[in-house]
Amino acid sequence: MTAARYTIIDLGSNSFHMLTVSKQGNGFNVVSKHKQKVRLAAGLNGDKQLDQTTMQRGWACLENFRLLLDQIQPVTVLITATAALRIAVNNKAFIEVAENILGHPINLISGIQEAKTIFKGVSYTEQTDKRLLVLDIGGASTELVLGQGNQVHVANSMNIGCVTWLNHYFADQQLSEYNFNNAINAARQVISTVKPQYSEHDWELTLGASGTIQAVNEVNQAQQLSDSLSFELLQQIKQQCIACKTMEQLNIVGLEDSRVPVFASGLAILIALFESLNIQHMQLSNGALREGLISMMFNGQSEFN
Repeated sequence: MTAARYTIIDLGSNSFHMLTVSKQGNGFNVVSKHKQKVRLAAGLNGDKQLDQTTMQRGWACLENFRLLLDQIQPVTVLITATAALRIAVNNKAFIEVAENILGHPINLISGIQEAKTIFKGVSYTEQTDKRLLVLDIGGASTELVLGQGNQVHVANSMNIGCVTWLNHYFADQQLSEYNFNNAINAARQVISTVKPQYSEHDWELTLGASGTIQAVNEVNQAQQLSDSLSFELLQQIKQQCIACKTMEQLNIVGLEDSRVPVFASGLAILIALFESLNIQHMQLSNGALREGLISMMFNGQSEFN
């Protein structure tokens, strides 16, 4: 008998993800996973309208996901939409068609709900009692959560993302010190609005849960630059980017081609987080939003707190 399958679909600002799992002990077994770069946040114009081309690209991806859902026949499906669709003033137009395609409701979650769900995913996969600071850099937002065990002490979602920062600060495709400084300073300004909330707390471990942090880790592993993900490592990688001069020429050892477009902008945000919160070292997390959604499904939870 085939084990019951559970599917989550995450309509992110950079990529759409579909993950199907089955229960295994206190954890889960991955049945299948699919990802497509839709870059929803890149389709937001100055009036925060999602353009038609981007919406069509998103719907085409969901048509593929629907075919997969029909094959997989999961017992439960949980779908979330995050920052780009929170920002888009015409999000209803996109979501209505998307729900018709998928045949399931889409949860447009708030930034705080996203941050708390990310922390759930980290708690679920890390199984640690340490006081944690969790960072997640997305396409159009960055979540910053402080907590311990299942308790969230401070949660914030900031309008800083690797796709939106790419469009604002690296639009000319130049990997210059000037562009990096502008991107870092702009991110620091946004972080400064929530920084006092974190200064009141101590944490034992900083965990990073995003594609940018995964990419930094891959570059470090390939080049063996540092024993840990440190501020010095980020500065070294930034200088390697600058030496490449343009986005088109960005080619550093360990950086996958698929990560190139938003790597510099994500790196600038990560540097700003390290500087603003005086982070010395960070580890890569095994869990984030999708794992948080899985833990919710396994617990029969459909409401976001």
